[in-house]
Amino acid sequence: MQQTEAGASVKRTAMYCGFAATGVGLSLPGALMPVLLRHWAIGDARGGVLLFCFYAAAPLGAFAVRGRRLRWVLAGSLFGMAGAAALGLGGALTAMAAIALYGFGLGSTMTSISLLQSQRFPAERRLELTRLNLVWAAGAALGPWLALSNRFGAALRGHRVMLLAATLFAAFSAWVAWFEREDNDVDVAAPPRLSVLQVPWPLLALVFCATGVEAAASGWLTAYAARAGDSLRLTIGAGTLLWVGALAARALHSTRWSQRLPERAVLGGSIALVAAALAALIAWPAGIVTLIAAGALGFGTGPLYPLLVAAVLRQREQSSVFVLAGIGASTLPLLTGAVAGWTRSLRAGLGVPLAAAAMMLGLWMLHQDEHPTPGR
Repeated sequence: MQQTEAGASVKRTAMYCGFAATGVGLSLPGALMPVLLRHWAIGDARGGVLLFCFYAAAPLGAFAVRGRRLRWVLAGSLFGMAGAAALGLGGALTAMAAIALYGFGLGSTMTSISLLQSQRFPAERRLELTRLNLVWAAGAALGPWLALSNRFGAALRGHRVMLLAATLFAAFSAWVAWFEREDNDVDVAAPPRLSVLQVPWPLLALVFCATGVEAAASGWLTAYAARAGDSLRLTIGAGTLLWVGALAARALHSTRWSQRLPERAVLGGSIALVAAALAALIAWPAGIVTLIAAGALGFGTGPLYPLLVAAVLRQREQSSVFVLAGIGASTLPLLTGAVAGWTRSLRAGLGVPLAAAAMMLGLWMLHQDEHPTPGR
């Protein structure tokens, strides 16, 4: 009995480590963006295409998960390892394919671990998923420091951090393969047919914008802080505080006390905070304001996606919301880079997520008494 419990504890620890690694992995492309742009001598528009490939591939990886979950944890880790290695060793010509493979691997790994842990601990499913989200956010907060700190960034010359990520995913893959032989998890059912026709359009627009704003901010914030002339410490701090803010928000909203708060008020307050933080970043692009705004931006985006997904699933149980979220997460970083390249100003490019946040706030104000967040 004790041996069985010890084995279950080892497996849970392995999944937590892997999920934290996906948090690190998801934050790396944005944290490394100034290094990659400089190393490959490409402009903001090409950088936007890179982020588009990354964020568009992640939901494809999520929807590819079929069959046994643990085998998909292994497969996703191997895809992520291959993509990270190709991005670290390749050049600008292979970057699009490499980062897409990397995103595909992260998407399938995160989805399969979530489904696997939900199956293993059905009696405490909500607590287990909350723990997974917390360790994921902790990993994401570590990513910018790992990518750009003097200790690692100088030794590995920035872009080679992807080789370190590949090594970590390879080690995790070996660990999963070791105990995959005796695992008895069941098959994953095929995703349900996609349909969004029965979900109110304001709610769909909020989902699209929420994931897009978060992806555009995390993808471009480090490059923006570095270009504004901040020191390396402040550049690392901006990216780190974005994820620390998201971690704090998710920890707060996982408590029983937070469940007493009106859902509409939490949604409206979070949207307003996101809009204010983006406006502050654009108005004062350097110094301590950047750090404060980055933390506030992360804190505001933290609860948005879970709240909106829960609202959609209350309207209709379906998988199409995750596709829509992926479209938003890939489109807004692309538009941000396109506007920045056209105007030759990343400051102007950040007007794209700011406009999306303003649209979200307008939708919330116009439709808060109708459909956007039914239930509370």
